[in-house]
Amino acid sequence: MTRISFTDPDTGNLSWFDPQAARDAISEGRNWTGENWIGACSGLRTSQAVLYLTKGGRWIENQDATSEFNGADVYRFLTDEQARAWLIKAADARRDSDEAEAALKQHFPDTPDEEGPNLGGRPMVGPKVETRISPETLEKVEAAAKAAGMSRAAWLRTTIENAVT
Repeated sequence: MTRISFTDPDTGNLSWFDPQAARDAISEGRNWTGENWIGACSGLRTSQAVLYLTKGGRWIENQDATSEFNGADVYRFLTDEQARAWLIKAADARRDSDEAEAALKQHFPDTPDEEGPNLGGRPMVGPKVETRISPETLEKVEAAAKAAGMSRAAWLRTTIENAVT
């Protein structure tokens, strides 16, 4: 058993945990700023933060900045909501790895695939359906849509709906 003792910077309480007994350990991803790669959750440049789920079900974040300007090796407890937000950031940055995404789905299965305000765009009509048609038929479809004063997509939707009802 390798215990790590630490003082939680948020509470000032002394605590410990065994990282080898943790149920999960997830490394954060990295984002490109245009000049440097930085940790998605921590902002570290040369190291990556790790999120542990302890055997007892507590979330602990480790930001080891010792290789970064002789920074500190800090451990702190996170609430479930903080851990969920951490995993969302890490999953967004780890497009090459499914580790954070899998952990998010396992530990927070109610998290939707997308979240946030609707910032506009086309209204959702239904699932996207693709098909191939000959150039001649496409010309006829476009002419019929133009004659009806509709977009091609709207004309196709209307025509299909009328044909199957």
